[in-house]
Amino acid sequence: MIDSGLLRIDGPVHLECLGFCFIPLIQRDLNSFNHLWNSHRIRQQRNVEAPNGIPIVSYYQPEAYGTRLLCELETIDRIQERYFVKKPHFGCKDDFIPVLEHLCEMRREHLSIPESIERATSLFLALTEILDGS
Repeated sequence: MIDSGLLRIDGPVHLECLGFCFIPLIQRDLNSFNHLWNSHRIRQQRNVEAPNGIPIVSYYQPEAYGTRLLCELETIDRIQERYFVKKPHFGCKDDFIPVLEHLCEMRREHLSIPESIERATSLFLALTEILDGS
Protein backbone atom coordinates (compact mmCIF):
# COMPACT_ATOMS: atom_id res chain seq x y z
CA MET A 1 0.00 0.00 0.00
CA ILE A 2 2.94 2.32 0.68
CA ASP A 3 4.62 1.48 -2.62
CA SER A 4 1.41 2.09 -4.56
CA GLY A 5 0.86 5.44 -2.81
CA LEU A 6 -2.33 4.36 -1.04
CA LEU A 7 -0.85 4.61 2.46
CA ARG A 8 1.13 7.57 3.74
CA ILE A 9 2.86 6.53 6.95
CA ASP A 10 3.76 10.16 7.67
CA GLY A 11 0.06 11.06 7.82
CA PRO A 12 -1.66 10.57 11.18
CA VAL A 13 -5.08 10.26 9.51
CA HIS A 14 -3.82 7.41 7.34
CA LEU A 15 -2.33 5.67 10.38
CA GLU A 16 -5.58 5.99 12.35
CA CYS A 17 -7.57 4.63 9.40
CA LEU A 18 -5.04 1.82 9.02
CA GLY A 19 -5.42 0.93 12.70
CA PHE A 20 -9.22 1.05 12.56
CA CYS A 21 -9.39 -1.15 9.47
CA PHE A 22 -6.64 -3.70 10.10
CA ILE A 23 -5.76 -4.01 13.81
CA PRO A 24 -8.97 -5.88 14.69
CA LEU A 25 -8.19 -8.43 11.95
CA ILE A 26 -4.61 -8.82 13.14
CA GLN A 27 -5.79 -9.17 16.75
CA ARG A 28 -8.37 -11.78 15.75
CA ASP A 29 -5.68 -13.85 14.03
CA LEU A 30 -3.28 -13.46 16.97
CA ASN A 31 -6.02 -14.59 19.37
CA SER A 32 -6.73 -17.59 17.15
CA PHE A 33 -3.05 -18.53 17.00
CA ASN A 34 -2.74 -18.09 20.78
CA HIS A 35 -5.73 -20.36 21.38
CA LEU A 36 -4.46 -23.04 18.97
CA TRP A 37 -0.94 -22.94 20.38
CA ASN A 38 -2.10 -23.16 23.98
CA SER A 39 -4.57 -25.97 23.36
CA HIS A 40 -2.22 -28.41 21.67
CA ARG A 41 0.21 -30.77 23.34
CA ILE A 42 3.91 -30.64 22.49
CA ARG A 43 5.14 -34.23 22.30
CA GLN A 44 8.21 -35.33 24.19
CA GLN A 45 11.17 -35.92 21.89
CA ARG A 46 13.47 -38.91 22.22
CA ASN A 47 17.11 -38.13 23.00
CA VAL A 48 16.35 -34.40 23.13
CA GLU A 49 15.94 -32.28 26.21
CA ALA A 50 13.14 -29.94 25.19
CA PRO A 51 9.89 -28.66 26.70
CA ASN A 52 6.80 -30.79 26.25
CA GLY A 53 3.19 -30.70 27.38
CA ILE A 54 0.54 -28.00 27.00
CA PRO A 55 2.21 -24.56 26.70
CA ILE A 56 -0.25 -22.56 28.83
CA VAL A 57 -0.13 -25.16 31.61
CA SER A 58 3.66 -25.27 31.60
CA TYR A 59 3.71 -21.48 31.84
CA TYR A 60 1.40 -21.23 34.86
CA GLN A 61 2.47 -24.50 36.53
CA PRO A 62 6.17 -24.88 35.70
CA GLU A 63 6.82 -27.10 38.73
CA ALA A 64 4.56 -29.76 37.17
CA TYR A 65 7.11 -29.96 34.36
CA GLY A 66 10.20 -29.95 36.54
CA THR A 67 11.06 -26.31 35.94
CA ARG A 68 10.52 -23.04 37.77
CA LEU A 69 9.35 -19.55 36.96
CA LEU A 70 12.26 -17.48 35.74
CA CYS A 71 10.39 -14.35 36.75
CA GLU A 72 7.85 -14.05 39.55
CA LEU A 73 4.29 -13.26 38.46
CA GLU A 74 4.29 -10.25 40.80
CA THR A 75 7.26 -8.82 38.91
CA ILE A 76 5.45 -9.31 35.63
CA ASP A 77 2.37 -7.59 37.10
CA ARG A 78 4.46 -4.61 38.26
CA ILE A 79 6.10 -4.26 34.86
CA GLN A 80 2.72 -4.50 33.16
CA GLU A 81 1.21 -1.83 35.43
CA ARG A 82 4.09 0.52 34.71
CA TYR A 83 4.57 0.03 30.97
CA PHE A 84 1.31 -1.37 29.63
CA VAL A 85 -0.40 0.79 27.03
CA LYS A 86 -4.15 0.25 26.83
CA LYS A 87 -5.00 -1.10 23.42
CA PRO A 88 -7.65 0.92 21.64
CA HIS A 89 -11.02 -0.78 21.37
CA PHE A 90 -11.44 0.02 17.68
CA GLY A 91 -7.78 -0.17 16.63
CA CYS A 92 -7.40 3.60 16.55
CA LYS A 93 -7.16 6.39 19.10
CA ASP A 94 -10.34 7.19 21.00
CA ASP A 95 -10.34 10.79 19.77
CA PHE A 96 -10.51 9.53 16.15
CA ILE A 97 -13.77 7.64 16.77
CA PRO A 98 -15.98 10.78 16.46
CA VAL A 99 -14.47 11.38 13.02
CA LEU A 100 -15.40 7.84 12.00
CA GLU A 101 -18.87 8.23 13.50
CA HIS A 102 -19.39 11.39 11.45
CA LEU A 103 -18.08 9.85 8.21
CA CYS A 104 -20.04 6.63 8.57
CA GLU A 105 -23.09 8.41 10.00
CA MET A 106 -23.41 5.90 12.83
CA ARG A 107 -22.60 5.65 16.52
CA ARG A 108 -19.48 3.82 17.63
CA GLU A 109 -21.40 0.80 18.88
CA HIS A 110 -22.72 0.31 15.33
CA LEU A 111 -19.39 0.76 13.54
CA SER A 112 -18.66 -2.56 11.90
CA ILE A 113 -15.24 -4.15 12.02
CA PRO A 114 -14.12 -5.57 8.64
CA GLU A 115 -14.14 -9.36 8.51
CA SER A 116 -11.58 -9.81 5.73
CA ILE A 117 -8.45 -8.20 4.33
CA GLU A 118 -10.38 -7.27 1.19
CA ARG A 119 -13.09 -5.46 3.15
CA ALA A 120 -10.52 -3.80 5.39
CA THR A 121 -8.64 -2.57 2.34
CA SER A 122 -11.84 -1.25 0.72
CA LEU A 123 -12.84 0.52 3.91
CA PHE A 124 -9.36 1.99 4.32
CA LEU A 125 -9.39 3.31 0.76
CA ALA A 126 -12.89 4.78 1.16
CA LEU A 127 -12.08 6.48 4.47
CA THR A 128 -8.76 7.94 3.30
CA GLU A 129 -10.30 9.14 0.04
CA ILE A 130 -12.98 11.05 1.95
CA LEU A 131 -10.58 12.39 4.57
CA ASP A 132 -7.97 13.40 2.00
CA GLY A 133 -10.66 15.30 0.12
CA SER A 134 -9.93 13.55 -3.16
